[in-house]
Amino acid sequence: MTSFPLTLRQSCLWIHRYTGLAMAAFLIIAGITGTLLAFHDELDDVFNHRLASIEAQHKPPLPIATLHDAVISAYPQYQFSSMPTSVEPNKSAVFSVDRTRGQAADNSPNAPFQEVYVDPFTSEIIGTRDKEEWAWRNTMYKVFWLHRDLLLGDIGKLILGIVSLIWTINCFIGFYLTFPRAVITNKSQQAALRKPSGKPRASFFKRWLPAWKIRRKTNAFKLNYDLHHAFGLWLWLMLFVIAWSSVGFNLKSVYQPVMQAMVGLEGRESKGDKQKKPAMNTESINDEATTIGTNMNSTNKVDKANSIAYLSREAEIAAQKNGVNVQQLLGIRWVEEDNQWQMRFKTNQDIGKKGGASSITVDAQSGRVARVNFGYQSSFGNQADQWMATLHMGHIGHGIGHLLYQMFLALTGLAVVVLSGTGVYLWVKGRQSRLKAAQKLK
Repeated sequence: MTSFPLTLRQSCLWIHRYTGLAMAAFLIIAGITGTLLAFHDELDDVFNHRLASIEAQHKPPLPIATLHDAVISAYPQYQFSSMPTSVEPNKSAVFSVDRTRGQAADNSPNAPFQEVYVDPFTSEIIGTRDKEEWAWRNTMYKVFWLHRDLLLGDIGKLILGIVSLIWTINCFIGFYLTFPRAVITNKSQQAALRKPSGKPRASFFKRWLPAWKIRRKTNAFKLNYDLHHAFGLWLWLMLFVIAWSSVGFNLKSVYQPVMQAMVGLEGRESKGDKQKKPAMNTESINDEATTIGTNMNSTNKVDKANSIAYLSREAEIAAQKNGVNVQQLLGIRWVEEDNQWQMRFKTNQDIGKKGGASSITVDAQSGRVARVNFGYQSSFGNQADQWMATLHMGHIGHGIGHLLYQMFLALTGLAVVVLSGTGVYLWVKGRQSRLKAAQKLK
C-alpha cells in the first residue's frame, strides 16, 4: 500500500503506472492499427485488388477528361467535380462522388458508393466501392476507423482524445522517471558515497546511460524493464509527436488553444485560413464539391480537356517565380459557382502531400490565375501543425525516402505495443513482489 506524503518521483511513478494501465488496451489497439496504416495505400490495393488493379497494356491511357466523361455518363444523377491528374501504371482511375452537405444534401440523391473505378485504357466502368460496407475490400478503411474512433464515432474520438492527452503528459513523466536518482547534496553524505578509491560518484549522464541500453543476457523482468526504458527514450520525440497530434485529431478544444499559445497556430475560421481552404485539407478536392454544370465543358479558355495541362503549366510558372519546383500534382476540381478550376500540388518546400500542400486557382473563362497558395509560406504555427499531422500520417517524402519513413512509422507503432505490454508486465510483477513482501510481514 502506498504511504503518503509522496516524493515528486514517487508521485510521478504512481501517475505513470496507473494511467499507463488505464491506457494500455487503447494504445495496443492504436499501435497495431497504426503499424498497418503506415502502409495503408499498399495494403488497400491488396484487399481491393479486383477494383484497383488492371492488366498492363502497351499503349497510353485515355485522357483523364475522357474517363471523367464516362463516369458522368454512367452515373448522371451524381456529381463528380474532382479528377485525378494522372493514372498510375497497372492501376484503375478512381473518381470520387461529391459529398453534399446542408441543404444540398436534401435536394440531391445520396450515392450508395463513394468511389468509381474506371479502366484507363477503355473507359469501361470496372465497379464502385461503398467504403462504409463491411467487406473484404474495405478492410483498411475499417482499420483506419478502428484507429481513429474505435468504430464508435464521436464517442470513440472523445475517448481516444482523452487517452492521447494523458499519453502526451505521460511522455514527459516517463522521460523524467528514466533519470537516475538525484545526488545527495550534503557534503558529509557525499563523502560517504565516494568509492573506496576516493573517486566521486559518476556524473549524471554516465548514470543515465544504462537507461538507454538493453541487456541481452538477463532475466525476463530485467529485459522487459530495459525494453520499456530504452524504447521510450530512443523514440521519445516521435512518440510525443504521435501522442500530441492525436490530441489535435480528436480533442481540438484542447489542442488548438495550446498550439495558439505555444506556436501561434492561426484559428481555422480566420480570414487567412478561409482563403487558403483549397490547400488546407487533403479531402477538399474530393469532399467539398459543388455541382457540375455545363461550363466545365464550355467554350471557356480553360475547359475540362485542357484543364490539367493548363493549370500544371501555370503552377510551374508560379513555382519558378518563387524559387521552388513542383514535385507532384495531387488533384484538380471544378468550382461551378465561381467558374474556376483549382489544382493542388506539392513543391520541394512543402510539408507533405496533404494539409501542407500548395494550390492554384484559375478563372475558366479568361484563364487568369486568381490566386496561388504555397504551403511552405504558411505561418510558423500552421507549419508546426502541418508537421505534426504529416509525421503522424506518414505523408512524407517520395520514392525510397517515403518507403523508409513508412517502415520507421510501422516500427514506431510496434514500439507503442511493446511499451504498453512491458508496462503491464512490470506492474504485474511489481504487484506480485509487493504482495509477497506484505505476506512476509504478517
